[in-house]
Amino acid sequence: MNLIQTSHGLVVLKPNWEVPEHVKAFVSTRKGGVSDVPYDSLNVGKHVGDQLGHVEHNRELLQKILPSDPLWLNQIHGTQIWTGPQSSLEADGAVTQQSNQVLTIMTADCMPILFCDEQGDVLGACHGGWRGLAQGVIRKTLDEMILKKGPIHAKQYLSKINVYLGPTIGPRHFEVGGDVFDAFSQILSMQQMDLIFRPILQSQKYFLNLFTLANLQLNSVGIERIFSEEICCFERSDLFYSHRRDKKTGRFASFLWKL
Repeated sequence: MNLIQTSHGLVVLKPNWEVPEHVKAFVSTRKGGVSDVPYDSLNVGKHVGDQLGHVEHNRELLQKILPSDPLWLNQIHGTQIWTGPQSSLEADGAVTQQSNQVLTIMTADCMPILFCDEQGDVLGACHGGWRGLAQGVIRKTLDEMILKKGPIHAKQYLSKINVYLGPTIGPRHFEVGGDVFDAFSQILSMQQMDLIFRPILQSQKYFLNLFTLANLQLNSVGIERIFSEEICCFERSDLFYSHRRDKKTGRFASFLWKL
């Protein structure tokens, strides 16, 4: 895990992935901000009950190490993708070709997924909760990247996209019910279901592995360049927020842009 302390006192995670030099990314942690317990300390979520002034100060601290104001989406566990100034901010993903446009995904258990094509020309990011993944948020993000790139051979283009799976609730802690199992049973094979779901004995519940799920969905469209340390935000309470762990808590963010 490549943690960096900035000159402003923030501790951020630098993704371990292979992208062109002009493509930049980092994931904020909970260290270096001004929010009080239980949001201590670098909470960036305005919707979680933290003092608005604290959240705005934390966002300002992050903006000091970014080239422009981040694109703060209103994430609703759907598949809408922001693609430009005329797009709604009520979205769970974003795609851009614009330099210094900072794509931003907020999470506290769900999976932040970052995309970069081979040349670092088109970038994408999406919010991978189980609902969005079941509805196809990864495919929707990739479709918008293809549209941005223009007339190309889509299969060849997708095969060279690099993907980073950020800190997420791990498979030992993400307990789900039969409704989640049923949702994926409609779109996945039984062999895939066995890889993703682990039954919890003497209950009607399961542990869901979001890392394996994302890998399978990416592989299904020909993407093999997938990078992740499989960091469990539930287990790393020193660094990351987790709603499942703490209930009342903050949000960290993943940022992606190109120079």
